Amino acid sequence: MRSKRSRARGSMMLELVIASALSVIVVGLLVATQLGALRAYQRALNQNTANRNAYNALREIRGLAQQAVQASVSGGGTQLTLLPPQRDANGAIRLPIQPDTANPITLTVNFAAGTLTLVSGGNSRVLLTGISNRTPQGNAYTPFATRQYAPGVLALHVRLSVRQGTGTASTTAWFEETILLRNPTEQ
Repeated sequence: MRSKRSRARGSMMLELVIASALSVIVVGLLVATQLGALRAYQRALNQNTANRNAYNALREIRGLAQQAVQASVSGGGTQLTLLPPQRDANGAIRLPIQPDTANPITLTVNFAAGTLTLVSGGNSRVLLTGISNRTPQGNAYTPFATRQYAPGVLALHVRLSVRQGTGTASTTAWFEETILLRNPTEQ
């Protein structure tokens, strides 16, 4: 009888070890699946944040550019200077429309710091962080360019490659917008 009991105990121990090993494998697979889902969620969250921040920055640039009467690009395409129209004491635009050279608006992309900075009226503010000097495909680009299509028709091209997040959860998004200046004057 004793040998049957020891065999029964041994087989029960073997069943317990196999069941434990299977449980560990199942738990490991569940954890791996959960980690993958969390990484995907973080990437989507980073992409959404990059899109929202870039959209807000481009919306502000668009508003400033559409009011400007002159736009010039310098610094190899990394600096944009917008000149708003001159205004009287009541805030109305003076006619004929002339650029207000005393109050320029400057937008500067600093690739080393990864920032887009707005300077207006002596106040400086970072509009966007995470600016990359490469497109998502790895090509170099210039953030600002202007093009005169016809007399009185000036277009401003804004291109931004924005990186959000770190490590495997980081994403790079490409944003490009063409803005027509409403009141351009000859430079």
